[in-house]
Amino acid sequence: MPGLHVFKLPEDLREEGDGVANPWRLSHHSGLRLVAFPSQEDALRGAREVADLTDWTRTHEELRGNADFDRDEYVDRVLHRTNGLLIPRTGKGAAL
Repeated sequence: MPGLHVFKLPEDLREEGDGVANPWRLSHHSGLRLVAFPSQEDALRGAREVADLTDWTRTHEELRGNADFDRDEYVDRVLHRTNGLLIPRTGKGAAL
C-alpha cells in the first residue's frame, strides 16, 4: 500500500490507556499518524480498507487540498470496518 506505513510505537512512547492497548499505527509516509490499532494484523487490515480511497503517495498538503478525497468515507471505513481508533489532530497540521 504505497504511501501508507504500519509500525509499532516503541514502549517508551506509548501513553497510558489507548496508547498501551493500541500500540500499532497506520501512518501517512509524511509521518502523520492516522489510526491506532491493537495488533499488526489489525493495522494491515486497516491499511487495506483505506488504500483505494486516494493516492497516498501524495503529500499531506496535497491530500488535504484534494476535493476527490472523501474524508467522510475514510472515517466511515475506519470506524465501521476496522477496530482502529482515529488519532485526533490539533494545531496547524490538523487532520486530513
